[in-house]
Amino acid sequence: MYISLRRWERALDCLESALTYPIKDGAVSLIMVEAYKKWVLVGLLLEGKPLPLPKSVHSQSSKAFHIIGKPYDILAQIFESGTAARLKSEADFGERVWESDFNTGLVLNVLAAYQKFQIRNLGNIYSKISIQEVHNQTMSAESGKHLPSAQAAEGLVKDMITDGLLHATLSQPSTGPAVLTFSPTGPSLPEDQIQQALAEATERIHLLAQEIKQTDRMLTYDKEYIKHAQKQKKNSKNGAAGDQGIAGTDMDWNGEEEELMTGVVF
Repeated sequence: MYISLRRWERALDCLESALTYPIKDGAVSLIMVEAYKKWVLVGLLLEGKPLPLPKSVHSQSSKAFHIIGKPYDILAQIFESGTAARLKSEADFGERVWESDFNTGLVLNVLAAYQKFQIRNLGNIYSKISIQEVHNQTMSAESGKHLPSAQAAEGLVKDMITDGLLHATLSQPSTGPAVLTFSPTGPSLPEDQIQQALAEATERIHLLAQEIKQTDRMLTYDKEYIKHAQKQKKNSKNGAAGDQGIAGTDMDWNGEEEELMTGVVF
């Protein structure tokens, strides 16, 4: 669902949950393998590079993922350090693999994202750069070539800025091509959006404080019962409890223990 909505971060969290599901002796299920393949592609779309497996993944599972998902690992490595032409060639070569895994759409998204990450990475080198240079220094993995014109590169940059994928501004000098200026501090929000964001953050803090207060109350009162119930059960097994209840009252908790313990978080 999150992949369909292009919410890559949430999708990655869900896929990671599948990868780290508790298993025995490093065995992997088909669901886990399919999750790994999508996890590699979604990681590229979110971070622009291959992501290391979570530390909680069993070493034997890791080996299985890399063996079965080798075509995806290769594609990710080329995305990080290869050329646009080579990435397109590898994507074309593995077309049957992506199709059989129902990942063709994700792979096409990866090809489209390649040049966008190239443009973003220019911000690590330049503070300002002309659109003509953006055109000259980046290539599309969808075609394996430069975009048809500097105007096409400018259109791509504008779309990235509008979508929040690029923190930068475009300016048009009186003479010469448009200039892209990168923002080192991220996007600047209008005052009304800043106030709205602050109000939403304050509301979340209030809700969190209420949840913490409720949790503290539950732990304060329930923890003592848990200790008592555990002690009663132990004494019962040893034949020492008899019918003794709480504080000397004749009560038998054992019959109600299972019901009362339901929902208690240890």
